[in-house]
Amino acid sequence: MKYPVWFLRLLFAAWMIPAGVNHFFPLFPQPMGNQPLSMELIHALLDSHLFDLVKAVELIAGLGLLFAFYTPLALLICMPVSFGVFYWDAPLEGWTSGAAMYGYAVLLVNSLLCLAYYKSYSAMFALRAQGESRKQLVLGARIVFGAWMVIYAANTLFLSLWPVPGGSEPLAVQLMTSLNNSHLIDVALVMQLVAGVLILAGVMLPLALCVQMPITTCALYWALILDHQLLGSILTLAAFALNGLLMLAYLPYYKGVLERRAIAAGEAPGTSGNYDALFISPEGRAGKAAYIPALLTILAVFAFYNYIGLVGTSQFSVLILLYPMFTLLAQRLRDMGHNPWLLIVSLVLMLLTFGVYFDYFSLGADIDGAVTWIALIVTTAFLLWGCLGPGKTSQLE
Repeated sequence: MKYPVWFLRLLFAAWMIPAGVNHFFPLFPQPMGNQPLSMELIHALLDSHLFDLVKAVELIAGLGLLFAFYTPLALLICMPVSFGVFYWDAPLEGWTSGAAMYGYAVLLVNSLLCLAYYKSYSAMFALRAQGESRKQLVLGARIVFGAWMVIYAANTLFLSLWPVPGGSEPLAVQLMTSLNNSHLIDVALVMQLVAGVLILAGVMLPLALCVQMPITTCALYWALILDHQLLGSILTLAAFALNGLLMLAYLPYYKGVLERRAIAAGEAPGTSGNYDALFISPEGRAGKAAYIPALLTILAVFAFYNYIGLVGTSQFSVLILLYPMFTLLAQRLRDMGHNPWLLIVSLVLMLLTFGVYFDYFSLGADIDGAVTWIALIVTTAFLLWGCLGPGKTSQLE
């Protein structure tokens, strides 16, 4: 069970990190869409700088997954982004388009990884959660916030009892128009309506508050940063504060999400049979029984990216994978009684190969090809040495 989880984890981290970095330090062209609605939405997100927040979340989530730092939290904060990627790639670009395949994959992988950490999220699904203190105050805040979310969503979706703000500043109007035209705002409001009903009824409160938070955050960004209307800013700030304070009131139900080092399905704490022990620090030791399947998992991710084509995000994804691969190999060499610094030769050759491949520099046509082959041969030799060489750790951990 743990190896499929590791495969998906490395796959997702290696995709999210370059996708996030690319927005702040351009590495490859940002896809802008091929359909009117997708193009309109991406331009609105870029112009409003809301895309900065989206890409920051992608980068933080990718780093959290790669370095096993608050992994459940990283997956959770990335879920709204994954849904947004899916919505842009599938409904807007076309359900059967090439882009849709990436949208399906991102949302599916994010969901499966959350499922792998279900123990970290299980408390959020408590049917009747209880606040730790000031129960009457929490009850009042919950009723006010839940009713507010339900009434606002219902009015916008189908009641039309009062006008819905469309924006008064150009960027606010542009973003709201694109959200309306793409119907993404309707999806968000349906989620808000369901979350509001659950909050009002006191059913699965921690989950409902968590679902509502990214919607509340986006509303605050639109009103406070883009629209600059005093009343709207005050109201959305109040909603954001209520959402956050209610989550704090039910903080014990989020303790699993806030674990710094969480264990996924199939893993065991304190052994070389978990991701943290094998892929984070090169200071440990990896026995052959742990090294070989872990290495095969990384190579499977390499093979996947090679299969889909090393262009755009995926070409930098394979560069990200060098870290867990060389970390694992360093642990294996240490277990075999050898100095891991031997790997510096292979690592430098691989980085030179990527530099040439990305057209950052050239050592000359003949030398470029030779460096690539030497890098592959030397790295392969090290990997095979780890598979065949005797080590000190013999037990399967």
